Amino acid sequence: MPKKILIINPFGVGDVLFSMPLILAIKKIYPESYIGYICNLKTQDIVRINPDIDEVFVFERDEYRIAWEKSKTYAIRKFFGFWSEIKKRDFELVFDLSLGKEYAFMCWHIGIKERRGFDYKNRGRFLTHRIRFDGFNNMPVADYYLELLRSFEGLPADFNPEDVFSKLKVLPDSYIEDFLKNSGIKDGDLLVGLAPGGGISFGKNDKSKRRWPAENFAELGEKVSDMFNAKIILLWGPGDEDAADQVIEGMKKIPIVPPETTLSQMAALCGRCNIVVCSEGGPLHIAHSQGVKTISIFGPVDERVYGPYPRTKNSIVLFSERPCRPCYKQFKMPSCDTRECLEDVSVDRVFEVVKKIIESDFIVPAKDN
Repeated sequence: MPKKILIINPFGVGDVLFSMPLILAIKKIYPESYIGYICNLKTQDIVRINPDIDEVFVFERDEYRIAWEKSKTYAIRKFFGFWSEIKKRDFELVFDLSLGKEYAFMCWHIGIKERRGFDYKNRGRFLTHRIRFDGFNNMPVADYYLELLRSFEGLPADFNPEDVFSKLKVLPDSYIEDFLKNSGIKDGDLLVGLAPGGGISFGKNDKSKRRWPAENFAELGEKVSDMFNAKIILLWGPGDEDAADQVIEGMKKIPIVPPETTLSQMAALCGRCNIVVCSEGGPLHIAHSQGVKTISIFGPVDERVYGPYPRTKNSIVLFSERPCRPCYKQFKMPSCDTRECLEDVSVDRVFEVVKKIIESDFIVPAKDN
């Protein structure tokens, strides 16, 4: 009988993509396994891309909060109805990546016998197999997740995390293809994506502390467009509207601006780009999952922990050498009033990297007269 395994990850796009190597390793050890995945509403689209995931369960906390305000009875029924559906699948093993105790408790309640996760702040009491943990500090997040398998079964000898790229590569999207065609993009055009947003998981007040300045993206877009006759496309999603607007306002030549897209459509857009320049965060990891060349700028966040995974020759990371960075540790951002670590990474520095990639990898299109 196939082993039935449940993965729980209620966090953002980056964290969810960091869990994909774990699923790849599970499938190598248990090739006939049936894998379910609990995620939130925003990330479900990217989870469904992976063919190794058999079933996706969406648990959106905000829906339950709204339901509770309207009717406590309805909210309770809705909550236990969700877990009743999980129980029907007879999962034998759960990898709880939530860092809390609530999901593990419900997994115990519905009878999942083996429950693995991280004992963060003594919240692992309902786990049967726990790893002591005080934050993502010393290695990539994906390696922490893999430790939940490595510590007990070990990793297969033929495990290669780069194999996950083939699992996440999206098929051509007709909506995106039509949009690009209608925007004047032709085969052979040099297409450079700018993703000025991301960092939504830090909240409205702190997301800007993770973002390279929007005016820098605008200046970079102008320089790349002028020198290489590149088409500049703006990559954005919910919560990125302010940064996107600033880039548009800062460019003399208006970039190609797609309408709001789903995560899989953003992945399709990234897949059509030759290069994506971005701050660290969800857009970086979406582009990286498509095997696109990325240039990402890191400020307070540690690129060794939250950087593109697995790191390849296509993933270039730029950051300041200030001794105070990275300062985001144990899920806390210090009260810093400046963004000097991001501003240290100049437009000229990023442009030189873009220039080197274009001149070495691509035939530069002739400039329009």
